[in-house]
Amino acid sequence: MNPYVFIIQGWHMNMIRALSSDYLQQCVDIAFLRNNQPENNSAYCPKSKENIRGDFEFIMGNHGSLMIGYFSHDDLAGILGCFVNPESNWVDCVGPYFSSEWSEDAAKEMFAFAESKLANAARFNFYFDVRNKNLHRLMELLSAERNDNEYHLLLKKANYKPQQLKRSVVPYSDKFENDVIQILHDTFPDAYVSGRELIDSIGKDREVFCALDENSAFVGYGVLKRYDDASRITAEIFAVSEGSRSKGYGWALLNAVVDCALNKFNADTVDLVVDRLNTHASDLYYSCGFKLAVENASYCIKR
Repeated sequence: MNPYVFIIQGWHMNMIRALSSDYLQQCVDIAFLRNNQPENNSAYCPKSKENIRGDFEFIMGNHGSLMIGYFSHDDLAGILGCFVNPESNWVDCVGPYFSSEWSEDAAKEMFAFAESKLANAARFNFYFDVRNKNLHRLMELLSAERNDNEYHLLLKKANYKPQQLKRSVVPYSDKFENDVIQILHDTFPDAYVSGRELIDSIGKDREVFCALDENSAFVGYGVLKRYDDASRITAEIFAVSEGSRSKGYGWALLNAVVDCALNKFNADTVDLVVDRLNTHASDLYYSCGFKLAVENASYCIKR
């Protein structure tokens, strides 16, 4: 059998194959329709058509990544996007989405196709609104490992509650390079972005702020992530060395990142993600004015 064609039992001429940019607009339309519905949401996918298009163009134009299409009678009926991180070989899965009703069989076949084509993948990650019951069911069928749920928090400019910084925070400079890489590795060994990727992105789509103790020694950092959509900015990563936690450095870094987002880059909102069980961090974010936007489920399938 042609490896690009899968016949689903009981259905006539159903086919799954990798998609070229010829199908870009159809993919964008399907994702935009479904991703803005909580019951079909994939949190790795943006909400606006413009940003979906940008992400899908990247996936389709990236040799290591993959956009998968499910066809019914020659019509594109479903899609699954697979973005591959070349450093970790982790795959972030966008979807599956369907133009009409959800198909459990087609979803499983698209994932099987992804596994067959991405043979070097170390793990596949799925991240979606907890109200997406179809993906919960698919994760059970695929024997996926469930991680802690994550809260997506939003801060509107009008709700920002700044406080006087009681710790020293300075913009990143090259002398902090090794410190930033090391603390990222120590604090987030499974992070989706490596220390080298983080350093290389500074000044492009990320800004980094460093916290210093009373002896001007590095103790932690915070990251601001910018997007093509200038109205949105993410407070992406915060890390403080173990011996310096609960001393106000996290609060100082959060305020530095938020102040930069709202006042330097004129963002309308700042968002961030925090583990549901990390109540210490979430309490800090709530005190700054963040509010819960949505709760997301996180799963992974390890190879």
